[in-house]
Amino acid sequence: MTKETDCWAWQAKVDAEPDPSEREKIYQAGLEDFPASVELTYNFARFMKQTRKDQDAAERLYRQALKLAPEDTDTLGNLALLLENFPEHHDEAEQLYRRAVELDPNSANRTGNFAVFLGTIRHDQAAAEQLFRLALELDPEHENNTANFANFLAATGKDDDEAQWLYRRAYELAPNDALNLGNFANFMWGNRKNYDGAERLYRESLQLDPDHAGHTANFAEFMEKIRWDLPEAHRLYRRALELAPDDEYVQKEYARFIEDHAEFGGEPRTPGAAMGRG
Repeated sequence: MTKETDCWAWQAKVDAEPDPSEREKIYQAGLEDFPASVELTYNFARFMKQTRKDQDAAERLYRQALKLAPEDTDTLGNLALLLENFPEHHDEAEQLYRRAVELDPNSANRTGNFAVFLGTIRHDQAAAEQLFRLALELDPEHENNTANFANFLAATGKDDDEAQWLYRRAYELAPNDALNLGNFANFMWGNRKNYDGAERLYRESLQLDPDHAGHTANFAEFMEKIRWDLPEAHRLYRRALELAPDDEYVQKEYARFIEDHAEFGGEPRTPGAAMGRG
């Protein structure tokens, strides 16, 4: 492979290569030439996490980037985001988030990510709410922070009116965000008991992303328990299982449905999933 004279030339090669395996080789070759490049190391880490789904390699590369630039807030924030998925690393993730926010207090993205961490992992509702509000002060049009704050308020039951306003605001900011629409549907069903609104949102969400197993399963449960349309619920549960055969939530809900409605029993089991009573 031809050597390049600077790290940006290597990154340009990566950007021009459509094949993930070849992109990985280009990153490796680039870091052989420029092992002290923070940019290449950081970008390679993101690639390994997002494209290759190799969490171990991503963590190693993020840590290497942090050695090269200990105060790089992008690296601090992204390493924290990765480590929060592992309970044994929660303390380190919190330290990284705090350091990133201290170094760059005007980052709405990192402030919002830290708020999610404090709310969902540390269960510190007061601190999480404070950070969510700060994040939206920093960037009132940040769709992810808007939607995440809505999810936080919906989950805590603290303020359903504000949660609904935030869901609508997130929809205005990103009308094609299927994940937000599905979460909005869950809220309209569970918190507001607005069943017509919930059904409309579920259908819109699945029209935008028909392969979302979680929202498919949620809509199945809605059709089962609220609309009492058992054949449609059964179809949706089966579809969710096809999309995510190893998902424990989907497996559990489908098994419960079969047990609750014996007329749908005796279906062929999905390989590897203990479903129903056979």
